[in-house]
Amino acid sequence: MPMQRFDDKTMCSDCLASEKLLTSCYNTAITESANDQLRRDFMAVYQDEQDCLKAVWDIMHARGWYQLSMASQQEISQLQQRLQQEQMQVQQGGMQGAQTGATPQVGGGIPQYRI
Repeated sequence: MPMQRFDDKTMCSDCLASEKLLTSCYNTAITESANDQLRRDFMAVYQDEQDCLKAVWDIMHARGWYQLSMASQQEISQLQQRLQQEQMQVQQGGMQGAQTGATPQVGGGIPQYRI
């Protein structure tokens, strides 16, 4: 069976996807580390992975393999409004949780409250 060869764009895309996954995993590890030294070690590796991710992204963007489109002012405004609404919901939920004596429980990456 002949060996399949991958072009540079395919290899860079794979590297970028891998780096995105790695940084996501290290971010979770940082968030969930109870040991301060371990957390610092994860943060150092996370920064190295971010630097690699940026280097791959820069190569892909320079070669036209990662195209960006400019957001319209309307899209930016809509996103800002949505984020403000979500922030208000979180603040109101946190105040309601504090008033009812709820304690946060983490599950699936989203804080859940047990009353």
